[in-house]
Amino acid sequence: MGLESLFLFTLLGGLAAGTYLSETCFQRERTGGKPWLVPLVVTVLFCIGMAAAATHVQDMGRAFAALSAGTINFGAGMTKEIAISGCFFVLALVDTIITASKKSSPFGLRIVTAAFAVIAIIVMGAAYTDVYGNAVWCNAPATVLSFLSGDLAMGMAFAAVLKSTDLTGKTEKLTFIVVNVVLAIALCLEIAAFSAQGVGTGSQIAALVIAPIASIIVAACASKFKNAQTLAIVVCVLSVVGVAIGRYAFYAAMSVLL
Repeated sequence: MGLESLFLFTLLGGLAAGTYLSETCFQRERTGGKPWLVPLVVTVLFCIGMAAAATHVQDMGRAFAALSAGTINFGAGMTKEIAISGCFFVLALVDTIITASKKSSPFGLRIVTAAFAVIAIIVMGAAYTDVYGNAVWCNAPATVLSFLSGDLAMGMAFAAVLKSTDLTGKTEKLTFIVVNVVLAIALCLEIAAFSAQGVGTGSQIAALVIAPIASIIVAACASKFKNAQTLAIVVCVLSVVGVAIGRYAFYAAMSVLL
C-alpha cells in the first residue's frame, strides 16, 4: 500500500480522535451500561489506522536501524505525528482499561487524552505542509483546517451514534453546524488550491456538498427526526463519506502533481 495507507490512517485516526474529543467536551460523566464503549471503539479505530500506516513503511528494519543510529529527524512533521499519535493511543488504551474495570475513569485523564487528540489531528495535517513539490499539500491553511474541521465533524457525528453526544441539544447542534461551516471554508480553500495547480476539483466539490452542506441542513432540521439515533446515523454517514471523498482526493493529488 502507498498513499492509501496514509489515507486510512488519517481518516480512521482522525475519526477516533474527533470522537474522543467530542465525548469529553459534551459528556462530563460516562453513563449507561457500557461506559467503556467510546474509549474502546476509539482505541480499536486508532489501532487499525496505525496498522494501515505501518504498511507505508515497507522496510521496518531500516526504520529501527535509523532510530538506533540516531539518524531520525525529530523535527520532521511525520516524526512528530508518530510521537503524538502514539501518546494519544496509549492514553486512550489506558482509559479503556480503567473504565472497563472501574466503570469510570478520572476526568483529568480524559482531558489530557482529549488534548492529545486535538494535537494529533493538527499534527496529522501539518505533517504534509512541509512536503516540497506538492503545492496543494503545502497550502497550510487549506490542509490543516480541512483535517481539523473534518475530523471534528466526523467525531461529533460518530459520538452521537455511540450515544455520547446528542445532536438535538442546542449547544451540540450549534457546535456541529459551526464546525461544518469551517469545514466548508476549508474545502473551498482546497478547491482553490487544486484549481491553481491544474488538479481536478470534482471530488472536493462533491465532498463540499455531501459533508458540510448536507450535514448542516440535516442537523438544522433535527426536530424533523422522531428518533435521535436515526438523525445521528444519517449525519454520521454524510460526514464520514464526505470527508473520505475529500481526503482521498487530497492524497490522489500527489500522483497528479508528480
